[in-house]
Amino acid sequence: MDNSQDFDPDGQRKGGHGAAYRVTFALDSVDFQPLTLDDPVPLGRQILEKRGLRPAEAFSLFNILPTGDFEDIRPDEKIDLRAKGAERFIAFSTDRTFRAALNGRILAWGTAAIPEHALRLLSGISHDEAVFLEVRGGTDQLIPEGGSADLGGSGTEAFITAPKPKLYVFFVNGVRYETKEHSLTGLQIKARVPNWDPTHDLVLEGHGHDPDRVIADDESVELDVKPARRFSSVPKANFG
Repeated sequence: MDNSQDFDPDGQRKGGHGAAYRVTFALDSVDFQPLTLDDPVPLGRQILEKRGLRPAEAFSLFNILPTGDFEDIRPDEKIDLRAKGAERFIAFSTDRTFRAALNGRILAWGTAAIPEHALRLLSGISHDEAVFLEVRGGTDQLIPEGGSADLGGSGTEAFITAPKPKLYVFFVNGVRYETKEHSLTGLQIKARVPNWDPTHDLVLEGHGHDPDRVIADDESVELDVKPARRFSSVPKANFG
């Protein structure tokens, strides 16, 4: 029997008597924290009990594989911590989970709503990328930062990641608006303002030495400029 000990690149001691097996563990979130186990081949319940989670049957435990897929670990199922890829675990305070696909990989979540930041972290995407709900035969839906996605439907939701769409910013009466369109007409801008007063003109505020001017409904305004365009709502009789 080989009782030699070696170290992996992350500093996890493997093999030998008295070895410590360091993994990361998250509960109902993607806040992964270090967890040290003495048994190289623990049961699922031993991993949960190490975090004080009892009874094990009240929780769902998954090993997140290097591929990003979630592998279900039952309470009395053994997992070899000496195997590459057995380093990250996530548990949920429920015996029911919701399945989804993320870039083709299967994941699970403990509630019907999964936060965007969880999808982002689990996918490992960069700041310049975003998460989208895949809509077959339609337009994929952006999951906004700070938002969440519903997993409670009848099927398995599929998510993909892609570069963030470029957004153009403008202001009306000091309120920030965003659009994926690089230009909008006066009428389109008014339509984005709640309760627009039809007796008012849309006025583009001048920048530098440029004067303020009224924007007609059919006039197109380029929004891909800096600083961002600023508009105001002015009673027709009070301008000009």
